[in-house]
Amino acid sequence: MKRAFLFGLGSFFIIAAIASLVAALIRTAGLAGVIVALICMSLGIVVVRKASLAPAHRSRLHAVFGWLLGFLVIDAAIFGAIGVAILIPLLLK
Repeated sequence: MKRAFLFGLGSFFIIAAIASLVAALIRTAGLAGVIVALICMSLGIVVVRKASLAPAHRSRLHAVFGWLLGFLVIDAAIFGAIGVAILIPLLLK
């Protein structure tokens, strides 16, 4: 499951790097898009190398769920942070 999670996380970083470069090319993000792309590419390479060293799991179901979990973990963290940022001021009133 660790290997699948890391491959999913690496896939997310690679797709984020491609999206950042596309945004930089169409002049939506500019220099920030290039910087984010470089960071995501380096993180993606490190994570995929760690994933290739991790032991494989025999279950394909665990592999699929691990990959999905790894791919969506960053989105879930951002969604949670936005939710907390919205709920805290409402609770303090």
